[in-house]
Amino acid sequence: MMSSESSAPAMPNTEVCAVVSAFNPGPENVENIEWLFRYVSRVVIVDDGSPRDVNEVIASFEALGAVVVRLDTNSGIAKALNTGIQEARRRWNPEWIVTMDQDSRFSGDYITAALATARASSHPATLGMVCAESHNQALLPTLGGTQEPEVFDPMTSGSLIRAEVLDTVGYFDEDFFIDCVDTEFNARLREHGFRSLAGLGCNLEHSLGNARPMKIFGWRVRVGQKKLNVYYHPPFRVYYITRNSLVMARRFAGKQPAWVLRRLYMEIQSHIVRFVYGPNRRKHFIAATAGAKDAFTGRMGKIDDALAARLR
Repeated sequence: MMSSESSAPAMPNTEVCAVVSAFNPGPENVENIEWLFRYVSRVVIVDDGSPRDVNEVIASFEALGAVVVRLDTNSGIAKALNTGIQEARRRWNPEWIVTMDQDSRFSGDYITAALATARASSHPATLGMVCAESHNQALLPTLGGTQEPEVFDPMTSGSLIRAEVLDTVGYFDEDFFIDCVDTEFNARLREHGFRSLAGLGCNLEHSLGNARPMKIFGWRVRVGQKKLNVYYHPPFRVYYITRNSLVMARRFAGKQPAWVLRRLYMEIQSHIVRFVYGPNRRKHFIAATAGAKDAFTGRMGKIDDALAARLR
């Protein structure tokens, strides 16, 4: 379970419905949902075709008061979130929807702080969503030249989406399956004239995956006293990251060239670290090459089964 120093409001918020994507959830995720109910009164959980027997965990979710929707097959985070959002809007028509990963929590009274940021906005008509200002206490990059800080590349987890904007910009792109789903949605928001504001004081605690020491010929790389790590993604994720980043760059380069170049630069940096310092470099290279090929041929959706088996 992720640690979280937080003070819950006197009553859970009724303006906001939480939508949580889940895959092979365990007991620790039940604790996260119990914690989430301290802040919101309505929660929809979408189980994305978990291959394990998760009936007991699902029953625990429902016992807490969550609405659970189960997909028959693993369809990706975009499909899971879209399904949950549509279920929430059908049932309660909430003004705001906060999307969450099963392994994320936020610090403090995040929901109240995010709504306060929304209400203080000088241009409420162009507000699309309010996002975390920081992840694990580290401030997120923002766009330059804006009076109210806009997050450069917000993550879906912890984002409060104003529900009515979905009728204008559409839902998450299910062809992306996983990775860059949040980035593409954020770029599409901007394309329609909406903003993704940084919620003042909103910090998301999120698992960054397997951190491994960064070493050069056995020497631990440092910047000052700080020891650097390589955050490891399995090869199949590198496939999606590569493919979807390139597709997104092609999609938005014409209208948002500076943003696309900045994001590609950050992605190239990650690839260099991955290929030079990370484990499984050969499989990562195969995954990135396949992802680039599929980006240019237009093959989207779930990774090919044969390629996925090769990358295991």
